[in-house]
Amino acid sequence: MNEFTPLKQIKVLDLTALLPGPYCTMLLAAMGATVLKVENPTSGDLMRRMAPGTFEYLNAQKELLSLDLKSGRGREMFLDLAQECDVVVEGFRPGVAARLGVDFDSVAQANRSIIYCSLSGYGQSGPYAGLPAHDINHMGVAGLLAISGEPASGKPEYPYGPQYSDLVGALFGVNAILAALVGRGPDAEARFLDISLTESAGMLVMPRYLDFLQRGRPRKKEFMRRGPYEVFETRDHKFLTLGIVEDHFWVNFCQAAGLPELAHDPELQGWDARNSQAERIRPLLEEAFQKRDRAQWLELLGAADVPAAPVHGMEDWAADPQLLSRGFFRPATQGGDAMAAMPRLPLPGLGGQVDASDSDMEMPQGRDTEKWLLAQGIDPQEIASLREQKII
Repeated sequence: MNEFTPLKQIKVLDLTALLPGPYCTMLLAAMGATVLKVENPTSGDLMRRMAPGTFEYLNAQKELLSLDLKSGRGREMFLDLAQECDVVVEGFRPGVAARLGVDFDSVAQANRSIIYCSLSGYGQSGPYAGLPAHDINHMGVAGLLAISGEPASGKPEYPYGPQYSDLVGALFGVNAILAALVGRGPDAEARFLDISLTESAGMLVMPRYLDFLQRGRPRKKEFMRRGPYEVFETRDHKFLTLGIVEDHFWVNFCQAAGLPELAHDPELQGWDARNSQAERIRPLLEEAFQKRDRAQWLELLGAADVPAAPVHGMEDWAADPQLLSRGFFRPATQGGDAMAAMPRLPLPGLGGQVDASDSDMEMPQGRDTEKWLLAQGIDPQEIASLREQKII
């Protein structure tokens, strides 16, 4: 099957750094878009120094340009590039792009059909718009921290792991850009997309919030406690997830786990009833799981048609047979480049993987600047002068 790259004719100017914007434009590149990543010639993307492997993963499929947007000539070259592009993605704090002269209004004057996407912590308006913020701040405002952590404590906790607001904001950015591209007609006007990472995280919380309202605004201890929907430790000190919602799964589990007396207990019928009895159920299940190793439990519960799965650590999740069988990961090769096997899209047949040859490319700052400036008609002498002035 030929690789399907629906954005092959699309060019994107990427004015972002760290995680949300680069993740957004990485996904566009995985679908075939040509992405021109613009960095400041002196400082560059901070991710280069914070997490070089992550920088490579996010930007391996992009063209790397250096432009000093604070200089008149650098800004002029950027706007010239924008004339030939379909999309601009920026991740500055609100107001910065305007001060640099690369905001929506400025770019729209150069390209009247541009799709301009701004990714920011709180959005481009409102009392928080100009505040500095990172993932933990967005998640606190969005309500995600309030429902995280141990229900009994009631204390909001940061769920250390994925940067939820950054990543879901990037996904909303991709969706908005794709929708704008699909809806763009031959005489389309420039379109501004204002993506708030906080509001994006809020959409993750929305189903829980509606449940919270419907239940009469209960305290966290009552609202978030879960009975047989939890992580359990097995005899060999490994962990598995148990995801029982429906009654028939509860019956299947109790019979398989040697707890038949619980299967039809009238106090444990229904999702709400089992959650309300969490303090009673948990010790019984914890004791039961200590009687077998994880592999034995997974075999037993799989045969009984019970929703259970292993909890992988960072050291072993890439070897999971399900993820390998679908090509999400590729088997590690002796002495091979692990970065070459990293997935970009969990959509087989829609691009998403990077060839090993791509990952072998070095990624110095400004690597592709000269190529793109020559294509703009700027002669080599001026390019050398621009480099000497540190404009590129």
